[in-house]
Amino acid sequence: MDPLDVPTVVTAISDPEFESLVSSALFGQGWNVIARVMDFSELQRAVSANSGKRLLLIFSTDLPGASALEISKLASPVVSLFGFADQSGNDRGFSNIFARPTSPENLTLVILENIRSSGLRAPMIHPAAKYRAKVVAVGGIGHTTANTTVAINLAQESALLAVKTLLIEANFQAPAIASLLDLRKLSNEASWRDFSENLSVMELTQETITEFEQRISAAGKSFDQIVIDLGSVAFLARELSDRRWSSAAKIWAVRSADHLVLTTISTFLAQKRFDEFTQSFAKISTSADIHLVNTHASSKRGPELNSSRKLPIRSAVLWNLPWDLRSCQLAIEERTTLHQAAERGALRKEIAKMAQAISADSSK
Repeated sequence: MDPLDVPTVVTAISDPEFESLVSSALFGQGWNVIARVMDFSELQRAVSANSGKRLLLIFSTDLPGASALEISKLASPVVSLFGFADQSGNDRGFSNIFARPTSPENLTLVILENIRSSGLRAPMIHPAAKYRAKVVAVGGIGHTTANTTVAINLAQESALLAVKTLLIEANFQAPAIASLLDLRKLSNEASWRDFSENLSVMELTQETITEFEQRISAAGKSFDQIVIDLGSVAFLARELSDRRWSSAAKIWAVRSADHLVLTTISTFLAQKRFDEFTQSFAKISTSADIHLVNTHASSKRGPELNSSRKLPIRSAVLWNLPWDLRSCQLAIEERTTLHQAAERGALRKEIAKMAQAISADSSK
């Protein structure tokens, strides 16, 4: 089944709560759900009635009357099978079975990640990939929130703590790390390039994103920490069910990050984007520790993030960075980090505190 085609779907799930989650998620994606059956005999009739059509058959292993053998007989060149475990997580002897997602976003993410032209990937009842390196994903809630500045300097400060760190450029809309650090032709590198002691840099592109899993697996074994700049994550919940190449790094980050650093600013429009983001973010399932960072806070005046604000992200750590335009401009001119350009600056010191906190809170 071509993953870019809108699937025609038959659901065969007896649990009404899970079936409702599946159907609502698929309808929300604009998929054509032509039948919602409750037992195996109904499923057989639905497949027979749509003989010759390309179907995606989504079932659960506790479907009454179903067995692994009988379900497998329904597969054909035009009928793809996609099975979920029962409520307790049991695959009941079926093959290629996936754990049940708990949200519509995660469900469509699992399906879209595992549909491919030759069928479905191998069984997915296993935990997300684990790496020796801890993963710190940095994204901006909108544009111009200085997420790249935070990512670069967070990586540098981690390296100064003797943490072997890889900084990854995955801001596909506006890549800037190579230019800001004067790393010419970085995107041509087969893996990563050393920048300073304990700090290396990699850039992902549309051409190299197909090698993402291999590269990240190698990086996870070679580094203590991976800092990835995701660019804008204002529509993160929507992008988790996106099939475009540009969403691959964000999908991976939500699943694999130990820390998710979200940058914002204090303008009126930014506050509106922040409120919209937090409402949608509450629906996302992630095990990452969340850091909310106001990148344009002032030590003298101006609104700041504070714990009294009503946030769906209840466990988030809040940071207010004393913005220093002069230090940032100097770093840009010298094509380096704040440590080299403005070592004693308040902004650099606060990012160093963030790096220390993340290093102390993370354990692999």
